[in-house]
Amino acid sequence: KVPAITAVLFTSSRFPASHVLLDKIRLKRFGLAQAIIINSGNANCALGKRGLEDAEEITHKLAEELKIEPHLVLMASTGIIGKRLPVEKIKKAIPSLVKGKGKDKFNLASRAIMTTDKKPKGIAVEFEVSGKKIKLVAMAKGAGMINPSLATMLCFITTDLNISLNLLKRALRKAVEISFNRITIDGEMSTNDTVLIMANGLAKNKKIEDYKSKDFL
Repeated sequence: KVPAITAVLFTSSRFPASHVLLDKIRLKRFGLAQAIIINSGNANCALGKRGLEDAEEITHKLAEELKIEPHLVLMASTGIIGKRLPVEKIKKAIPSLVKGKGKDKFNLASRAIMTTDKKPKGIAVEFEVSGKKIKLVAMAKGAGMINPSLATMLCFITTDLNISLNLLKRALRKAVEISFNRITIDGEMSTNDTVLIMANGLAKNKKIEDYKSKDFL
């Protein structure tokens, strides 16, 4: 509906995927996002300049269909390393994706991002802040190459909470420290690890700006 302040933690791999590079550039400059396009089956990694250009082309197409600025569109990829994305195939599918978007598509999206996962991972919760009802929804994928420093996870969280960007980043970092960064399965790190949270403030609670406030604690 509206641009949301966005905090992200990425892989610490020295060979990050193209979407990691693109998202870092856009979020460092603006700190806002309104949409994210996710693909599975292809990591879009180890492709140099070509991989970044492919990600830019796909996100520009989505921005065009959504009628928003390109810098408000992020991307995430998961899958095989070293193989180019089927850019034209993805671009061709974007109009139908936009036309069919909606809250009822959550389960389809959580299934679509699966790779070696046996089942989709998702949750939706409601809680109160300053007398306002807050909604938070999250989905994730990841089953192999799990190791501390984020694990091979893609995780996307959205909320209508009204909070400052600095505190959103602080909350995300704290949450990841006691969750993803404590998991290991096979001792391998992924090039695509991403955990992202978008907060659009539409709940209209009193803005959380003090890390010592009871609303933040």
